Order: sequence, then structure tokens, then C-alpha cells
Amino acid sequence: MEPITPEVRKRILDERPQASPEDIDEYERLLSERFLVDPDSTMAAPDGSALRNDDEQRLEELYNKLFATP
Repeated sequence: MEPITPEVRKRILDERPQASPEDIDEYERLLSERFLVDPDSTMAAPDGSALRNDDEQRLEELYNKLFATP
């Protein structure tokens, strides 16, 4: 996973007034945490996801806020 570049950050903030720099930071943090856990390991969440359900839900909310087309 590559960090969101300054140019992309600026574009997101310009095009999506509901987005904040903190939203972008949180999205990157949650996404990177997802890749730190081997889904086949016993450290994965009980449902098999790398993150807890609330983190996965928050990641989806942030993705929609930052990237999804209306």
C-alpha cells in the first residue's frame, strides 16, 4: 500500500468538502492495519477479517466519503 500523495490529498479535500485531513489520515491508518494481519493467522478476527467489524465498517465509511462517486 502506498500513502496518499499530497496531490491526491489536496484533490480529495478540494472535491469533497465533507472530507477532512483527519479522515484521510484515519483511512490510511485503518487500511495499513488491515495489511498487517495475516488473514490465515489466529490473530485475525473471528469472522476471518483482518480488522474488527467496527474498523471494517469505519474503513468502508471513509472510503465512501473520500472516493466513492455519488
